[in-house]
Amino acid sequence: MDKLQQKYRNDNLTPDELRRLREEVNSMSDDRLEDSLREAWESAEASSSDAHRLDELKMRIDQRLFPSHRVVPLYWKVLRIAAAVLLPLFMIATVYLYQENTVLSQKDFVATTGKGEQVTISLPDGTQVTLNAESRLSYNLSNFNSDERRVAFDGEGYFRVAKNPSSPFSITAKGLKVSVLGTTFNLRARSADATAELSLEEGSVRFQSLKTGQGVILSPNQKAILDQIHGTVTVEESSYTTDASAWRRGELVFRNVPFAEVLEEIEEIYHVSIAIETEEIDYQGDLFTGVLSRTNINEVLEVIEHSYHLKATLKDGTIRLVDLH
Repeated sequence: MDKLQQKYRNDNLTPDELRRLREEVNSMSDDRLEDSLREAWESAEASSSDAHRLDELKMRIDQRLFPSHRVVPLYWKVLRIAAAVLLPLFMIATVYLYQENTVLSQKDFVATTGKGEQVTISLPDGTQVTLNAESRLSYNLSNFNSDERRVAFDGEGYFRVAKNPSSPFSITAKGLKVSVLGTTFNLRARSADATAELSLEEGSVRFQSLKTGQGVILSPNQKAILDQIHGTVTVEESSYTTDASAWRRGELVFRNVPFAEVLEEIEEIYHVSIAIETEEIDYQGDLFTGVLSRTNINEVLEVIEHSYHLKATLKDGTIRLVDLH
């Protein structure tokens, strides 16, 4: 196989040799593939032509959608995708994944999710992050090491940060910075939203506004809310901080929330529009408490029908709420 690898790097593979190389790599165990990639990295440097192919590889990787609800090291996910999608470019992928050199020093490792997707990833330090739909987490090896652990984030995620007092863990997102040593929390910080929220379950975190510099130290069962417009941070006490991460269980939890906000959340999650054709309820002022499904729109409509004695129909992306009589 070493000869085939070398011939590939020199662009001298015949079609039959390329087929054999693919078959050999596809039949490797994870451990053997990793060993092979490491050996290739140690014996080769990325050329300028590799850089272009690396950018192409990274773009392809970033666009891939990871399987839901599995805990797999982020670098290994990328490695396997590279092997499966772009083989035999694994020689170049090796450099991308394992080597911090002049070509790759500015390259980020990126995990993204699309609409309706969730994925759990494990960072090199053992930190586990579950990304909610339409979220993005990235880090650079130059900023994620034994001295510091810095990640960039946009979206919603559930973080279980591995403890390491000698290497602080920090998250930057639109308008804010979160600093921790080891803790568990849910962070919602979408660049399009007017507010960002962090709900702390375990440990302690520092939540800071980048606009005003205002920072607060949170304890368990506290929630920090950032006003993106003014840069102000408020802290709320709550016995229900786990409600914020209910999305991991496929649930939406509401406690005394205006029904209008509930409908907005349903529209956002299910990508529908809701038309209210009744005067029987004050949907602006009425408060709703309950649990709705994030994955089954029919269950959601059934709860609304029974709670408000309405008839709900869904057609062509529009939900109509009408009186029963």
